[in-house]
Amino acid sequence: MFVREQTKDEFGRTMGFVNFGEVNYISHTGSQPMDITWELVTPMPNFMWQQAAKLAVG
Repeated sequence: MFVREQTKDEFGRTMGFVNFGEVNYISHTGSQPMDITWELVTPMPNFMWQQAAKLAVG
């Protein structure tokens, strides 16, 4: 799974993606937008938790 916080930075440059690792599909709901639940195969390293918490909140 590759994720990024936003598409552009404060200077208008395209932001890069971070590889969170392989995932397994768990479920999905809805259609527009679709909400997909994934499970990481390898647990996320501790140093990534702060960034991930920002993504989950919004």
